[in-house]
Amino acid sequence: MKNRILNGVFAGLLGMGFGVYLQANAQNSQQEFNASAAWLELKNTLEQQYAYLDREGVNKNELFDLFAAKLSASSSKQAFSDTAQQLLRNFYDPHLNLGPYNEFDFSVYPTGSDIYVNYQNQQFIVVDVKAGSSADLAGIRPNMKVTAVNGVSMEQAVKQVLGRELSQLLPEQVNYAANVSLGGFRNTARTMTINDGTGDKQYRLAASYAAINAFRDGPAVSFKQIDDVGYIAFNNALGNMATVAEFKQALSELTKTKALIIDLRNTPSGGNTGVAEPVLGHFVTQKTAYQRYRVQQAGVPYERAQMETAYVTPTLPHYNKPFVVLAGHWTGSMGEGMTIGFDAIGANTVIGAPMADLLGGIKTVQLEHSDTWLELGFERLYHVDGSFREDFVPHVYMNTADRDSNGNDPALAKALLLLSELN
Repeated sequence: MKNRILNGVFAGLLGMGFGVYLQANAQNSQQEFNASAAWLELKNTLEQQYAYLDREGVNKNELFDLFAAKLSASSSKQAFSDTAQQLLRNFYDPHLNLGPYNEFDFSVYPTGSDIYVNYQNQQFIVVDVKAGSSADLAGIRPNMKVTAVNGVSMEQAVKQVLGRELSQLLPEQVNYAANVSLGGFRNTARTMTINDGTGDKQYRLAASYAAINAFRDGPAVSFKQIDDVGYIAFNNALGNMATVAEFKQALSELTKTKALIIDLRNTPSGGNTGVAEPVLGHFVTQKTAYQRYRVQQAGVPYERAQMETAYVTPTLPHYNKPFVVLAGHWTGSMGEGMTIGFDAIGANTVIGAPMADLLGGIKTVQLEHSDTWLELGFERLYHVDGSFREDFVPHVYMNTADRDSNGNDPALAKALLLLSELN
């Protein structure tokens, strides 16, 4: 953990060596740390504030029992944090995180991810590759088999992520852990062993954040016209208010098109409703529901909490022609909310792969005993039809939405084909 040094401390440094001060401060911090209290605080916070603790398929009591002794016996705050992160990943919810992070932590998934694998027949098979990423540029393609990452077998990598043996895990947990492991450690280059059908090959890839970081200096949205069809892609900027103006400008440039493709496949970091709602408003002519949600109520189970409805209001210019939405493995959080929102307000269809399943609307809770913060979903989110947001599946379903085995863009090709049939 990083020591927070207050200005007033420097007077004390004059009377002791700086190294002696750090040693004393570390000893005091160690003496003050109560691992049992830290575990109780984490457990109580999850039980009281995590909206998805009891979702189907996750046995919270079993997980708590498995990790309680180790967490309560943690020798330091850092050891507690490392083990707590393993516990939380067993819920396979990318919105459930504990920090602060250091260089030995895994990249945050799905932002720090560019390869999506499934565990099939005891093998880790590449299902999709993020367009424009280091993995894409290296030629990694669907149907290849990943056998190792950073010199560790995939089986051992899964254990490192979750702290449990492969035989103890649900398929969903194995898949989640495998994909987290392939993102590598924060801001660190990765090595992978992959069988492309002709034998094992070594791939050295840039840090998984590299492709996302490259977008920071570029436009929030990209757009073009493909024959008579408009195309607008979001560049992982759903939390940037500039996106609202840039989308409006793009739409204004494409008003004469016969149809529109809205690409949400590169939104792994999510965003906020301040960006999403004005964008959605271009496609409605009156106040329209686009999602539903349940907010925590003290002492009331979530299934009995009041269901609320979120609305969008019209934004100019209005687009009144056919439009389809592209989504996939790197559509996350607010990207998922916009996808179900577009579906609710009249998209002709949604095309692509299952989304990233970042559960609920999130908040951050400070945990005093471990000097950490916990990010968790505190409200449940729903499609307007009442189904959970995380259960939504694109109507035109594709396991592979970003890159096929030939390096082409299958979801975009399908969208253009469907729109040509409408015209």
